[in-house]
This record gives sequence, C-alpha cells and structure tokens, in this order.
Amino acid sequence: MVSKKVLKNIGVFAMAVMLAAAPVLAVSANGSSFMRATQDSDPTTSDPATSDPKPVVTPSSPVSTTAKTTVTNTATLRKNPVISAAGDKLVSSVDGVYDAKSVNGVIVATLKADVLAAFGAGADAVVTVDVHESNHGPAAERSINDGLAILAANQVQAVKGPVLDINAYLNGKKVTDINAPVNLVVGIPESFRQAGYEYAVILVQEGGRVSILTDLASFDNTLVSFNTTGFGVFAIVKAPAGSFDSYK
Repeated sequence: MVSKKVLKNIGVFAMAVMLAAAPVLAVSANGSSFMRATQDSDPTTSDPATSDPKPVVTPSSPVSTTAKTTVTNTATLRKNPVISAAGDKLVSSVDGVYDAKSVNGVIVATLKADVLAAFGAGADAVVTVDVHESNHGPAAERSINDGLAILAANQVQAVKGPVLDINAYLNGKKVTDINAPVNLVVGIPESFRQAGYEYAVILVQEGGRVSILTDLASFDNTLVSFNTTGFGVFAIVKAPAGSFDSYK
C-alpha cells in the first residue's frame, strides 16, 4: 500500500502563472513522499536515461512581471511560451532551450529570484532549464508504468500522454533535486484534451524514484501547472475529474 501525503496547494494561478512554492510529492522533504519503482538488475538501464544536452549558459537577465505575463529580456535562447485558455501568453522566467513539440509550450512560472533561492544560489548564479522530447530508456518506461500502476491501485485509471525530459543546471552543472518547489506549466495539446478530465504528472528520477504531481490549475484545461523539487522524466497523464483528489 503506497502512503499518500497531502499536497498543499497554496499557489494562485490568476490568468497567468505566478505561483508561490508549495510542498509536492516529488521527494521526501517538505512533508512529501516518493514511491520507489521496481529496480532493474542491469546497471545500464536501472536509472532513467534522460537526454542531457550541453546546457546553454548565459548571463542572468532581469525579469519583468505583469499580472498576466512573466517575461524575460533574453531573446537569444529558444523559448516555447504557453497560451492560456484566456489567451494570455506565458513566458518562462528561466533561460534555456525549450524545444519539445509534443506539447503546447513549457515554462518555469516561478519568479527568477525564487528559482535561484530554490537552487540555493546567489543572485549572480546562472540557472538554465532544458526541455526536450523524452529520450528515456526502458528502465524509465517501466518506472512510468509503475506510476500508472500506483494510480490504478488507488482507483485512478490514468491515461499517459506526452513525455518530456526536463533538466536543470546551476552554473552549467546538472541539478537533480532542489531545496524548494518551483512551478512548471505545460500546455496540453488538443489531441490529449478531454472534457470532464483533469491532469497530473508522473515524475521519474534517478534511482527509479516515482512521484505523482497534481495540477494546480484545474480551472484551465489547456494546461497543467505543477510544483516540483526534482527534475528528470515527466509524463503527462489524465483521468476523470476528481481522480487525483487524494493526492492533493
């Protein structure tokens, strides 16, 4: 029986994504928990094999924020904004490469100063995030299936959608876990939207850790907004509305 912790939803998503950090089910810290997936005896496939491109590192830039849009001033790096149901353009507060095409954009919605704090970094540090179509291996796929099985054991019949590799770097060094949650927003492709359904995310990290991250923006079925304290392979899933209530 998998123990379930209460995910505290303290964010406010008011036609834009400006959410304060809240505890999530990503790791055992902050009142949360993680479920360890079945381990593979083959050391070459026991951990999720995420794509790990060389990070793009540029000097940090100031972030200007309005009530509806978080905008960075760096135009040299690829960004993939999210468009909300209300038509608001949401742009990542963190530089990086956002080139996943299976979803309608991905952003880091947490303000940059709070992102730096979550990474335990000073104002002069450089944090980047890279988002790609997932290149995970068979062990990570089994871990995703373990996450689906965990949900099924709790009467949640979830359907898997797009899978992304989301990696973070601090001063060019890959970071797997951080000190406090940051908020990510993913645009749901039309082909995966379904009336009467809601979304969640299965996160798979090194060592086969599996976490269930619930949606903080259930009022907008064009996107999923979730907090995480870790990075790795993120699988978007959907289930009938109310299915994920016990994980919140």
